[in-house]
Amino acid sequence: MLVEVFLFAVLVFLLWKTFSKPPGLPPGRWGLPLVGYIPWTNKNFEEQVIDLHQQYGDIFLWRMGTQLMVFLKDYKLVREAYSRFELSDRPNWETFRIFEETTHGIASSNGLFWHNNRRFTMRQLRDLGMGKSSLVGAVQHQALKLRKTLAEVVGTPVMIPHQLHVSVLNVIWHMVASRQFDAEDKKLQEFIKLMEEFVLLSNRMAIKDFLPWLENIMPDFLFKRLIKYHGIIYVKEKFIQYFKEEIEEHKTTLDSDNPRDLIDSYLVEIEAKKDDPETTFSEWELVFILFDMFFAGSETTVNTFTWLCCYLAAHPQVQRKLHAEIDEVLPSGALPTLAEKSRMPYMEAVINETMRACALVNFGLQHVANNDTQLGGYTIPQGTVVNTTVTSVHYDSRYWDRPKEFKPERWLDENGKFSMAKEGFLPFGVGKRVCVGESLARMELFIFTAMVFQSFAIAPPPGKSVNLTPDLSGFFFRKAMPNEFVFTAREQ
Repeated sequence: MLVEVFLFAVLVFLLWKTFSKPPGLPPGRWGLPLVGYIPWTNKNFEEQVIDLHQQYGDIFLWRMGTQLMVFLKDYKLVREAYSRFELSDRPNWETFRIFEETTHGIASSNGLFWHNNRRFTMRQLRDLGMGKSSLVGAVQHQALKLRKTLAEVVGTPVMIPHQLHVSVLNVIWHMVASRQFDAEDKKLQEFIKLMEEFVLLSNRMAIKDFLPWLENIMPDFLFKRLIKYHGIIYVKEKFIQYFKEEIEEHKTTLDSDNPRDLIDSYLVEIEAKKDDPETTFSEWELVFILFDMFFAGSETTVNTFTWLCCYLAAHPQVQRKLHAEIDEVLPSGALPTLAEKSRMPYMEAVINETMRACALVNFGLQHVANNDTQLGGYTIPQGTVVNTTVTSVHYDSRYWDRPKEFKPERWLDENGKFSMAKEGFLPFGVGKRVCVGESLARMELFIFTAMVFQSFAIAPPPGKSVNLTPDLSGFFFRKAMPNEFVFTAREQ
């Protein structure tokens, strides 16, 4: 009898240990083994996270499947976390690896690969003109194509045209491969379609990241169907094929003394380091750097500009002020350059306020604890994934007056000058892994906005309003809902 009592007590103890949250962790939802905490609610994921912040404060945990997730709301806590080495890595998720043995490129890699890829890419983007006048001509050329497309639909209710995506992609093609495509080009059309497919398919890879044990209990063919494995592999291999073709073409025409673009420069670097046994430079790594350049550099800019159109159409008084500034600074027919930025503070304020209000990358890119560490007075175990609740940060009343209002004036000082020094602002991340393409994105948004709204006014169709509710169907982006607009030609 004593043996049975003892065994029962041991069983109860083990069950208690299994189901209870270990001490020292942030407050939050622990849930059950293997499946974690599953909320029974109709609320979307972002709303659930915001509710949990209201309940638990600036830092809380949520065990999702087997993955321990920590969410941060306070800007200062985010800045502290992402400035530390212990929290600088990316998770070893399939979402980042894309069925490679390890991660590659810039956004997903870790360690020496990340350091070398990031350092090389930042240097090359600076040399190629990121944020400088040498790239302005290429951006102006693409903005002119967008303006021409809009001129063809003046007065007609339309969605933001496909040409926007083409123009933004062409800026990147110009930098990485000295290429340009027309909107009708079949290769470019397939390229854009594959990008859209990959974004949709990538959501399924999360099943493998959060519920890895399913792979061990399900038949292989069924699990692969569940995560859409074959679709992801097809899209991935198509991108690899595109980039390898470009690399091979560059190799046949390479002049090592006069590199034309990022691909040329990387090939020169491979040759220079070929005898270094510890080199991380390879054509395979270049493929994934290009992959990152197109996804990170196009989707964010396209979606931010789309949001900007939404906010201007919904706030005509803001649009009128923007038009007045453009008319004052840019004579009729003059194309904007970076030289005008200092004279167009309201333009910069509108762009910054758009990035704050839309909070496009709503949970940032995830970081992982590579060692046990402390944050906010709590233990963060090794392997814990750390997320930023960007929406909550951008709408935090500790940093923003009337945060739910679209108010570009918040970015102007008492003299009407643009002031960038703002806490609580995270469109490009913060810390060691801040976005390498911030200057390029800002330059594109400035020139595209100036050139489009130099020529056009934007409004919803008669009798309709702009839907500013974000589309939260994807995990990575808060896209704007589909809206129709009427563009009207202006005379300066």
